[in-house]
Amino acid sequence: MREIFLIARRDYLAVVSAWGFWLSLLTAPILLAVIALAPVVLTRSEPARALAVIADRAEDAAAVRKAFQAPPQDNARDAAQVRYVLVDPPAQTAEGLRPYLTGERTVSVIGEDRALFGALIIARSGDNVALTYWSTNLTDAMPRRRAQDALAGLMRQEALAARGVAGPEAERIEALAPTVEQFDPRRATAEGAVTVRDRAPFVVAIIFAFVLWSAVFGVANMLLTSVLEEKSNKILDTLLTSASPLQILIGKLLGVAAVSVTLFGMWGLLGGGVMNFAAARAPGDAVAGFADAALDPALLATFLICFAAGYLMYGAVFLALGSLCETIQEAQTLLGPVILVLTIPVILLGPAFDNPNAPFFAVASWIPPLTPFLMMVRAPAGLSPAELAGPFITVAIAVALILWGASRLFYAGVVDNANAASLRRRLLGRNEPGWRAPENAG
Repeated sequence: MREIFLIARRDYLAVVSAWGFWLSLLTAPILLAVIALAPVVLTRSEPARALAVIADRAEDAAAVRKAFQAPPQDNARDAAQVRYVLVDPPAQTAEGLRPYLTGERTVSVIGEDRALFGALIIARSGDNVALTYWSTNLTDAMPRRRAQDALAGLMRQEALAARGVAGPEAERIEALAPTVEQFDPRRATAEGAVTVRDRAPFVVAIIFAFVLWSAVFGVANMLLTSVLEEKSNKILDTLLTSASPLQILIGKLLGVAAVSVTLFGMWGLLGGGVMNFAAARAPGDAVAGFADAALDPALLATFLICFAAGYLMYGAVFLALGSLCETIQEAQTLLGPVILVLTIPVILLGPAFDNPNAPFFAVASWIPPLTPFLMMVRAPAGLSPAELAGPFITVAIAVALILWGASRLFYAGVVDNANAASLRRRLLGRNEPGWRAPENAG
């Protein structure tokens, strides 16, 4: 045990004593914040988008203008991200607006000369209304959708007026909408409808799953580069004089695991501080719900179990493969299938978040390489004890087998100086093309 502890301490201090570790520790949350906030900042810094409205009837144009001045509630998110300014149309036909839309000519928008972002042209033919939207931007459909909703509401009001229902009564009928609540059948009705606080654990679980994947991938790569460097510098030969290959393997796994615990601890303190700050600045059920979910002991315990399983599984594989290689290029050729397996959970996390109890994910969570990530997402979904314990028992058996196999490969790599080529020859046999038995073979 003393040898294992010394190797683990050596690997831990080698990482945390480097300035790059602390730089990564501080920059990772900043990078995540930039990724989360950059779209909002960029949208708000973008100049207002100029729109022109042309209609056969003044009532149609007024309805569309009102829609952009007071956006509907269901479009509040888009309204907060995209700002539009209505300007007087510089021409009354689509052909006349063409040079303004292509940027050949400009219009005045809040004191600046800019190209016209889009034009909404409304034509009437009896009871039929035709809306055409002109814009060089082919991805932002919000102007067209908002104008379409406004015209649909106006058409309904006119239809009611034609049947003798007008004024406040028509507006009341137009505003009719059901109240919607969702209830969880696993709870008593008296406990109330589902709220943001109830959904928060699922959002926190998917965030934890992405953090878990990033951590496993990051520390596994750290183990790979570490063993490659020590093998090329003959440090492993020195370690073998005082420790067995299995002790070196376990020590390295524990040392880098301690680095991960340090990272999680620092990020947890930082995240807790941000949560407390957000709760003080914006008190409400949503912020409190996310804070409670992030600090839920059951969810945190699941995260730690999933991290331990994923880290030991992939870390041992990376260590074993690294011991068989001399260069990082050689290691990358062997790691191709492992990286491919590691990308599968990322692809599945989104669909699993949408329906964590789907039969496909219930079965896939029993597959050891996927278990840590899928079980993290499925943890808040009200799983039975068997559904929780079964996959974890399976992955524990898989981890034990992988550690045993990795220790054999690690021994072969650091003691017998085996490499990828010799391993391939051993697996394929002496009939491999280009292979010749040694002359002195017994």
